[in-house]
Amino acid sequence: MGIKSVFGSLRRLPMLAIAAISIFGLCAQSLAAADQTLLVASSANWTKDIDKQLAEKFTKETGIKIDFQLSPDDQYSNVLKTKFAAGEGPDVYLLPAGAGMIEFQPEQHAVDLSSEPWVARYTDWAKAGALYKGKVVLFNTWSVDGWGLLYNPALFKLAGIKKVPATFQDFVKACDALKAKGITPIYQPGKDEWHQGLWLNALGPQAAKASPGLYANLNENKATYASQKGFETGLAQLKSLNDKGYFGDNVLDNTWANSYQAMASGKYAMMLVYSTYQNEVVAADPKSKADTWEMFPVPLNDNIFWATSAGGIGRSINNESKMIDAAKKYFGFLSRADNLKAYYAARKDLSAISFKDVTGETTPAFKSVMKNSAGGSAPDLQGGTTFFDLMKIGKVIQELYLGIQTPKTALETIDSQRAKMFE
Repeated sequence: MGIKSVFGSLRRLPMLAIAAISIFGLCAQSLAAADQTLLVASSANWTKDIDKQLAEKFTKETGIKIDFQLSPDDQYSNVLKTKFAAGEGPDVYLLPAGAGMIEFQPEQHAVDLSSEPWVARYTDWAKAGALYKGKVVLFNTWSVDGWGLLYNPALFKLAGIKKVPATFQDFVKACDALKAKGITPIYQPGKDEWHQGLWLNALGPQAAKASPGLYANLNENKATYASQKGFETGLAQLKSLNDKGYFGDNVLDNTWANSYQAMASGKYAMMLVYSTYQNEVVAADPKSKADTWEMFPVPLNDNIFWATSAGGIGRSINNESKMIDAAKKYFGFLSRADNLKAYYAARKDLSAISFKDVTGETTPAFKSVMKNSAGGSAPDLQGGTTFFDLMKIGKVIQELYLGIQTPKTALETIDSQRAKMFE
């Protein structure tokens, strides 16, 4: 090799070294991203297929993996609290919007997300449900919805029911008319504990109207459920629905999982569900005509309010996580318009969309329940008060069906359980 060639090669060495270092740096970054895994804790029913699909897409774009840690619905709360207490909390965790988030102590565990770019795109209700002491601590893609009695108008017509019940007495008459035609009035998934408490949950706005300041007093442990006569009347009437056979035989064997088939069969006229449930029945059985079904508020104690959520379930970032930046990147990814559109297209169970720049359609149930609710809509007990544990309350109401509890003792038991949570 000549001298010029030698010196030419030497001059190129720094450039080659820089290139090698750059390539090594890019590889190191890729390896670092590939080694990053966000642990996302969730109750089993809160994470859907679309969440997993978007997580895979996020991993492909960033190299950051998502590991969903799913707990059974009746164990999630205790599992998450235990992990926090042991200093082993996940990077991201799911929790209820509104007052329900207080159970998970956001002042200790949640990162302040107020300055994230997507916050400016929140709808007013979504932002309100994500606030804790003035700070946004939730990334929420769920929606405001409520639980009402979805009914099949064709079966009502067959039974000669000309208008939706506006009082409990009207409701009983409608149930009797349906039974006379061989139709079970209500499909009640009595085996699923969480569903039983929804009947009481729906009476929150009515009680709050009758007792101004009730929600605030419940949240400060200054009021009790047992002190609300309307709750006691409502539970007594709920038990009477079961006693009269309006739930059919063996209600405690019925499950939510079997509800789609049951409602599509035409054997049941009504079910206590959210306003987009009818979309799920159509998906399960396109011949069911569930897209024509309508809804009215729970008529226990002559209730005229549609009780709604504070925005469903949101995601928070653990402030002790070592992956806070990666978690924020994940939320930013999920907030992109293309991903939100894919999410809401898959989530037919959501009625209202939490971001102003993404549109969707409401169901006949949503439109009709708003029309049929003379008192309007207002937050339910779960969305407006602390420690409304559907699983624990559901167990108490199952005991009410069986005669183990009376309406009065059931409410006292619920109060006792809440008192322990405050302690």
